[in-house]
Amino acid sequence: MDFSSVNLGKLMISINDKTIGEIEDLFKEKSYQKFRAKQVYRSIHVNRINDFDQMTDLPIKMREDLKTEFYFDKIKVLKTFESKMDSTKKYLLELADKNIVEAVYMDYKDRSTICISSQVGCRMGCTFCASTKNGLVRNMTASELIEEVYLLERINGPISNIVIMGIGEPLDNFSNIKKFIEIITDPKGRNLSHRSITLSTSGLSPKIKDLADTGLDVNLALSLHYADDKKRAVYMPVAKRYNIKDLIEATDYYFDKTGRRVSFEYVVIDGVNNLKEDVENLHDLLFGKNVHINLIPLNPIEEFDHKKPGARALEDFKERLTKRGLNATIRRSMGQDIDASCGQLRNNYAR
Repeated sequence: MDFSSVNLGKLMISINDKTIGEIEDLFKEKSYQKFRAKQVYRSIHVNRINDFDQMTDLPIKMREDLKTEFYFDKIKVLKTFESKMDSTKKYLLELADKNIVEAVYMDYKDRSTICISSQVGCRMGCTFCASTKNGLVRNMTASELIEEVYLLERINGPISNIVIMGIGEPLDNFSNIKKFIEIITDPKGRNLSHRSITLSTSGLSPKIKDLADTGLDVNLALSLHYADDKKRAVYMPVAKRYNIKDLIEATDYYFDKTGRRVSFEYVVIDGVNNLKEDVENLHDLLFGKNVHINLIPLNPIEEFDHKKPGARALEDFKERLTKRGLNATIRRSMGQDIDASCGQLRNNYAR
């Protein structure tokens, strides 16, 4: 089946980003029996089916009719990169319009996690991130986000956790992310728990509060990287709009509304943000709060002329933070032999 969402000049409707209620309403207009909506919804979100021909519990005539009214956003695996060090797989994915995004599958033996993209490109402009180098092309739709997950599950089996921190800024695509989370956690469908989803943001303070107000109490990870406004603004342009005070107010609000401990992601750049002053700034900012600092060694890219810290320097920085009473750990790196931090695979493929 091709990627088309137009049939003989008639605009078709995506189906996998609809709730049961929405499908029931659409089917009512077509005079389909109400229970058929539940059958279709279950086929999509429990059985991961993305082809009406495979929904064999539906009458053949209905399947043919559905194919003229509704469509699935199809995603194609363009290339797979498999680590020789562990079970990590990184995927280049082609969307219907030929745009390319990335996803990662990580198997930790006791659980499996996927990292998914939320936009084609990114407009946040973080200097150390490859995702943003060519700017934002467009948002991914809720339908594409759902298919991104189900495609990886068809390949690798059921996953335990989803991390929304691939290409793009999730909160810059708020409405689609919200719909995606609502559907992927629906008890009548995929039924993934809220605590199994982590959303990573560069720090759009108002949207953090908006997310808290939705009641979708997923885990929140804030890309902090610098505990000083001047430093942060140099490397993260978003900091010129939302300062650290704004971010802490927003993350405190998120914790108060959801009860979820916020993680602060901190990409460690040797000699830049792992200095004595950085330890003190982090202490002054976060001491006494129910938060976690996730230390991530820099994955160098051509456009960012800085070095990743050595193992000893990284461990030393963590120890200095813990001695100051902060909860800090070093993130376990997976698939290190694959040349790919967020956006690198896509950028290299496009060359």
